[in-house]
Amino acid sequence: MLGHLSKESNFPELAYKTVVEELIANNYNENSLSLSVASRDTHSKLITI
Repeated sequence: MLGHLSKESNFPELAYKTVVEELIANNYNENSLSLSVASRDTHSKLITI
C-alpha cells in the first residue's frame, strides 16, 4: 500500500509508476505482489497482511 501523497506535489499515478519502475529496475517481479495506492480523501480497501 502506497501512501503519504502530497496534496501539492504528487499524485497516485506517479507514485504507482515510480514504485513499479523501481521494482523492475531491481529485477523484482512486480506481478508477485498486489500494489495499491491509498487515497488521501477516503478509506482504502481492507487488506490482509
